[in-house]
Amino acid sequence: MKIHICMLFELRYDPRMLVIPQIGVVSYITNFGHEVTWVLPSEGAKEVRKETLDGVPVFAVPYRSGKGLMDYVNKTVYALRRARFVSGLFKRERYNMVFAGDCIFDALLALYIKRRYHVPFVLELGNPVEQDGEFHKVYHSNHKYLWQLISKINVYLLMHALRNADLVLPISKWLKEDFIKKGIGASKILPLPEGMDADRFSDADGDAIRREYNLDGSGVVVYVGTMDKMRHLDTLIHAISEVKKSGKRVKLLMVGDGDDKTDLERLARELGVSDDVVFTGQVYSDEVPNFIAAADIGVSPVPPFDFYKFSSPIKLFEYMAVRKPVVANKEIPEHEEVIRKSGCGVLVQFTGESFAEGIIELLDNPEMAEKMGENGYAWGVTNRSYETTARGVETRCLGLLKGGI
Repeated sequence: MKIHICMLFELRYDPRMLVIPQIGVVSYITNFGHEVTWVLPSEGAKEVRKETLDGVPVFAVPYRSGKGLMDYVNKTVYALRRARFVSGLFKRERYNMVFAGDCIFDALLALYIKRRYHVPFVLELGNPVEQDGEFHKVYHSNHKYLWQLISKINVYLLMHALRNADLVLPISKWLKEDFIKKGIGASKILPLPEGMDADRFSDADGDAIRREYNLDGSGVVVYVGTMDKMRHLDTLIHAISEVKKSGKRVKLLMVGDGDDKTDLERLARELGVSDDVVFTGQVYSDEVPNFIAAADIGVSPVPPFDFYKFSSPIKLFEYMAVRKPVVANKEIPEHEEVIRKSGCGVLVQFTGESFAEGIIELLDNPEMAEKMGENGYAWGVTNRSYETTARGVETRCLGLLKGGI
């Protein structure tokens, strides 16, 4: 039996995006002979376009981004346009399964498709259902009551989707426990934490990056990820300042972009480390391995907010795939479990001083750091390879197809 799954994502279409690593484990089932189709939003497009990425069909649906409430309006317009398109797609194609990621509009559309076309519905979630509400509580002081109402509606609708999904893929076992407490049946939940795609990183070469950014002669620390305000990456800038005070020659590569980047650049100037912190801006996913290869240490600072404690940070496994030792804060359960089991790095507190101590420890002990990098790679290949986790997803999906819904 072959899985032929239509996957709905919020991720914006880009011609340089990579199918397997960009979405991860679920799309990896194409390596086992199954078929996957993506439906993605595409900014700037005037009509639906069919593209192909790594042999996978991708339908790019026109979408216009916005800010605040206008973003919700635009998402609603997009959702209606896409709902018509996807419904027609299921009429024409022989999909036997529908998948939705972390988006309430995707989840509701997938639930509609399930009921109309009688196919199993798989829902993957990387955050607790309340995260949206927590975000608005922290960051939206204007229109507070309106955001609270929107958040409550989102939670209600997402719980409705969770109860009606045939297979739920939370990003961690801790998120699974949270769903069970909320009344979701344990038998239909399969934790799907982030994993390591060793093949993607096998040819990583940082030499060109080190030359471009004048990194030779310094210990290089890399952060890969978003730079949004809720990430509190000022902790990392303070850490580099502390490392410099200790007399170490160090450079910090900040790889990515976000709404806090300007403030982080300003903080680096205020602390006198602007020459030691390199902000690369957004880079394509196929460039990420080389940036990591250019570094000596990877850092994974994740704020200890409740909604982050359920997470499985992908950057942790990207560093491990390039055999880099990791400094990560122990308040995140996934950090603590992976680092303690694998021996891939140093656990610290989510403070600038503590991260600085972890970085200095690795810089002062290069042989230990190299050993940790090797430990992480070996453990990841054995315990968190994409192939291993994707086989688990394949088994559950085939079970749904054989058993019916």
